[in-house]
Amino acid sequence: MKYWFVLAMSVALVACGSDGPTNNSGVASVSMNANAIVLIPGQTEQLVATAKDAAGNTLSAGNITWRSANTAIVTVNGSGIVTAVAVGQTDVTATIDGRVGTTRVTVGPVPTTARVSMPGLSFTPFTTIIKRGGTVTFEFPQLAHNVIFEARTGAPQDIQVTSSVNITRTFGTAGLFPYDCTLHPGMKGEINVVP
Repeated sequence: MKYWFVLAMSVALVACGSDGPTNNSGVASVSMNANAIVLIPGQTEQLVATAKDAAGNTLSAGNITWRSANTAIVTVNGSGIVTAVAVGQTDVTATIDGRVGTTRVTVGPVPTTARVSMPGLSFTPFTTIIKRGGTVTFEFPQLAHNVIFEARTGAPQDIQVTSSVNITRTFGTAGLFPYDCTLHPGMKGEINVVP
């Protein structure tokens, strides 16, 4: 009887060995879709965290906890959307089952110049952030477009139908200035002018 007890205990100890993953879910690491990103105040970026096992295979992630090391520089919501608040540098982390992934976020000053291109039937970027008094250059391709600003105080002069040229507008008033190409329904953009 004593022999069977010792044998049973030996089997139990082998079954509880630590040759497998270091936590119950099998998560060995957390991979981020970007190691580092650069933003300007007011800009957002979607981060994605992926749980990996010891062999580097993707696992179904359980709950992901997002955290900014300095919320005065950037904030992050429960879906991993980072919002730049002020100039500086900090880390955003995603924790899955005790494992942590990190993205370094650098927030630079708002630019005084920007460019908007028109690939296909879209304005890129959709939102352009610029400092008050700055300029935006609209790069018109061979396909004709126009830029018609929503009627708001401080909106610059519209750009009528044109192609194959660059045209610059100055934004002297802080605020959001939506615009569209009336030749192509749904082709919209906006200029966010910050103080």
